[in-house]
Amino acid sequence: MVDLTGNTPRTDITRPFGVILLMAAMAMGLVACGGASVPPGSTNANYGQLDAQGNVTTTQPDTRQKPENSRTTRTTSIPFKPIPNATLKGLSEQEVEGKIGKPEMIRGEGDIRVWQYRSDLCSFDAFFAPATEGAPRELRHMLARMRRGNQPITVQDCLDQVVKKHLAQG
Repeated sequence: MVDLTGNTPRTDITRPFGVILLMAAMAMGLVACGGASVPPGSTNANYGQLDAQGNVTTTQPDTRQKPENSRTTRTTSIPFKPIPNATLKGLSEQEVEGKIGKPEMIRGEGDIRVWQYRSDLCSFDAFFAPATEGAPRELRHMLARMRRGNQPITVQDCLDQVVKKHLAQG
């Protein structure tokens, strides 16, 4: 049956409006997903410290200083004894701090803590988690990555760099 009254829907106006509305909603969704991303090779600028209860509080870092050019800087030779990375697994946070020093950054979620150490060359992450619920945190996993570029580096090589930097700072 044909409607001769002229009461047909106006698809010439509503369809383009619906398409535009749908595209705008998708664009807003994509913008919301990418807002907190950190590009490869960089780190989050929010640094944190543990308070007395073990909660992470974030602070803004001091202005980052450019690394000194090692070719123009004279340094005295510091005796260096490598710490095998396998000997760190299972150690408590206090024991790791005693061997490597204080981390530059601490971040956490729930019972898990990630300590980050950095040298001029690489970043070393130590992941602490309790063995069982209610137990103290211990070192469970380690990662290493170059600070610039995407060349591979072993956990041991990066740990050596971090220990050398800690010894140089005294």
